Amino acid sequence: MIFRLIILFLILPGAARAAEFGVTLKAAEDSALASSNQYKSAKFSAEAAKAGAAAAGTLLYPRLSLEGSLRYNEVVPTIAMPAALGGARPLGDNWNYSIGPTAYWTLDAGTLRSGREFARKTAAARTSEAENARRQALLKARSSYFQLQLALEKVYLIGQNLQVSLSQLKDMELGVKAGARSRLDGIRARQETTARRRDLLRARAELSSALLDLSFVTGLELPFSPGLPLDARMAGKDYGGEINPGLLVRAEAYEELLPRLLPAAEGKMGKALPAVVALAETAAAYRAAASAQKAERLPRLTLSARGSVDYPNGPNLYSFLQGSAGLSLNMPLFESGRLAERETESRLGAEAASERREEAVRAASRDFSRALDSYNALMEEQAINIDALDDAEEAAKLAYAAYKTGSGTWLEVESANLKALQAKTTAASTNAEILIKLALLDSLSD
Repeated sequence: MIFRLIILFLILPGAARAAEFGVTLKAAEDSALASSNQYKSAKFSAEAAKAGAAAAGTLLYPRLSLEGSLRYNEVVPTIAMPAALGGARPLGDNWNYSIGPTAYWTLDAGTLRSGREFARKTAAARTSEAENARRQALLKARSSYFQLQLALEKVYLIGQNLQVSLSQLKDMELGVKAGARSRLDGIRARQETTARRRDLLRARAELSSALLDLSFVTGLELPFSPGLPLDARMAGKDYGGEINPGLLVRAEAYEELLPRLLPAAEGKMGKALPAVVALAETAAAYRAAASAQKAERLPRLTLSARGSVDYPNGPNLYSFLQGSAGLSLNMPLFESGRLAERETESRLGAEAASERREEAVRAASRDFSRALDSYNALMEEQAINIDALDDAEEAAKLAYAAYKTGSGTWLEVESANLKALQAKTTAASTNAEILIKLALLDSLSD
């Protein structure tokens, strides 16, 4: 008989050990940054822009290259010479070649320097955009984590309330059997327990949704689980029936996270927010582009020097060393207004970016002030919630004690139990809101 029970224990699905999933806020943040496609894309764009800025700067310095040419002439011109001097003589050869190093140096009139400045400002803007993407990825990860924490707390609190209801129901059923309690009170006690079971089921479904949201935002993989998750603190406890914990979930407590984020409430809005800096650098890049297009109207001089091996040396069919130097000038005279229009386009682009920057500053200031006001209000509200929670818990105990002595009704007990649960849930929700506001304040601080 014992052997059969052991076999049943091993093969029944409910007997399998529940999977566990624990995650800290730091792990969620790190995973979010590692898996955020938007952040990784912004980082690659920033690195590409830095490489482009470095390339643009090299145009200000001399360039050295190896140049060569090979040409075949079908007809070689000849020169008539007296027979005494050998007769007609070719002025060269069918094959002609020249190969050697050539150095170029563009004497810049401002175009190249402005182009380098444009590339540098663009790289700075991309770097700030990457930092902004990093902050946004962290903010999303934190918000999802705090929502998970709240969902866990709701499941745990409803489980506690269900245990209280089950204990009271047990006393009630004994009283009904003994004739000390009415059958109506017994039915109402069972109804309250049923309501808590329903609440627990819905809370576990919300916890499952919060887990999936966290997994999506952070890229964390969840263990396979066929059932609804459960708070790990509830493992092994009796809730008046079989509760199959598909996944036991554990997260950091509110008290552990609050000290880490509290400094954000004491700071000020950042003067160099990445989103604002990105727009400022973009405006500067447009202005540099306008300067480059203006400078293109000026003469551009290019100095060159070359040493080569050439063949043939005129009519002499042998190779020789040739040194040469040159100076070329390029200045646009007529291009249908292209440069003027491009300059206007860049200047207007700079103005547009500056206007977006001003709007971003005002929006950030509004969001920071709103989040700070909400945080202060939530802290005051939480002080009220704590007092209300203490009163609700005491009221629930007194209501049940009064009912047991016959000086109260079951409806009063049921109402007091529900108010106690609501007070606890309200306090937990406020905790989550406080953390979310602190996370937002942190994202808007330097």
